[in-house]
Amino acid sequence: MSPVPSARDYERLVQDLGRDVVPRAAVSWAHTIALVQHARQHGLLGDDIAFASSPDGTRKALGVLADAHPALESLADPQVVPVWASTVSSAAWERTADFWARHPASDDGPRVDGYVLGDAYQALSAEARKSRALCQTPPWIAELLLELALTPGVEEAGPDQVRMIDPSCGTGHILMSAFHSVRTHRPYGRAPAGHVPKVRSVERALEAVCGVDLDPYAAVLARYRLLAATASILGRRIDQVPASWPVQVACADSLLDTTEPLLRRGSYHAVVGNPPYITMSDASVRDRIRAAYPQVATGKFSLALPFCQLMFELAVPETGRIAQLTTNAWMKREYGRRFVEEYLPEWDAQWIIDTSGCYIPGHGTPTVIMLHQARRPHSDTVTVIRGNQGEPHVPDDPSQGLVWRAIEEEVHFRLALDRFRRGAEAHRREHGTP
Repeated sequence: MSPVPSARDYERLVQDLGRDVVPRAAVSWAHTIALVQHARQHGLLGDDIAFASSPDGTRKALGVLADAHPALESLADPQVVPVWASTVSSAAWERTADFWARHPASDDGPRVDGYVLGDAYQALSAEARKSRALCQTPPWIAELLLELALTPGVEEAGPDQVRMIDPSCGTGHILMSAFHSVRTHRPYGRAPAGHVPKVRSVERALEAVCGVDLDPYAAVLARYRLLAATASILGRRIDQVPASWPVQVACADSLLDTTEPLLRRGSYHAVVGNPPYITMSDASVRDRIRAAYPQVATGKFSLALPFCQLMFELAVPETGRIAQLTTNAWMKREYGRRFVEEYLPEWDAQWIIDTSGCYIPGHGTPTVIMLHQARRPHSDTVTVIRGNQGEPHVPDDPSQGLVWRAIEEEVHFRLALDRFRRGAEAHRREHGTP
């Protein structure tokens, strides 16, 4: 297995290409060469496509991908993919292709989920990280968020009806975990209603999963990843995935867009995300957000607070669940006072999990996991997991860090206990036993 490139390696790659083109185009060339390599290595493009050792070869393959499914059309848009508007030298292209040959962005194992591809875009694009707060949610955290919010949503609504959204989805890490969660769902504690054909299980997973992001390239990359997973599971190329199958990832400003259908309020059984934590530097945009979310956007507010309100509003009233990994700064800052004292008490808080001591790659801000249900409080009890100390050292595998493992064990224990209690109560009701 080849070593994972460092942040400095990615920076040098962009700088090298930046001798020929502006930084945004350099990032585009660096990543699309990896994207094409990924598609070819996993058999997602037709055999007749020659990956020529030239910039034109990359453009040709991108054109084939853009034509392969309606969800990928924006790969041919110069506004989204600047490789169409500017070119790099053959020598720079060859050095970039060699970089990806030494550090393939391909997937190990049987699933083609594109996690490395998504992480690479974050590492390459300083603009996406700084101005759009692109920060991927590690799969091991996404799975816990989904276990808290999506799993009960599937149990209640059924895998054919459930809908989830990540309104700040980035390149799709949470979406990929949600896709597989719905696709492989088995009812807990009872036999399945019947065998679900593989084709139908994949189609219904696509129908369930929705995402929105401000970054147009991140959005199309998320759509590509969903299609790549779909095609690989079915043993097909991307152009053999039915064009009528939905790939529901939109490029829009989730906080301010009033026309995007995926942002219709009250539509989702599970709203799951890792929203941006930054403060908006553009005063005009900040004022528009403040006007749209006056309950929570006060003082020098973090975008985490209006995103929290948005996530609550997207959930189905009464039954929808909202799980988020977010900053804990509002707990300690003046701008969070109204949010804590007036807004949050109106909602049914179920879990508060202190993750500030966890080592989460790319997350320098202390965080907290919150789970709410979209209704008035139904109990005086909130399950809280408090942190006593942080990691003693940076773990080789963050998912196996001591703090995170302790959190997972506590969550799984409590979930199992809750299931037992519900089962016992159902048995008493059915049989009339004390």
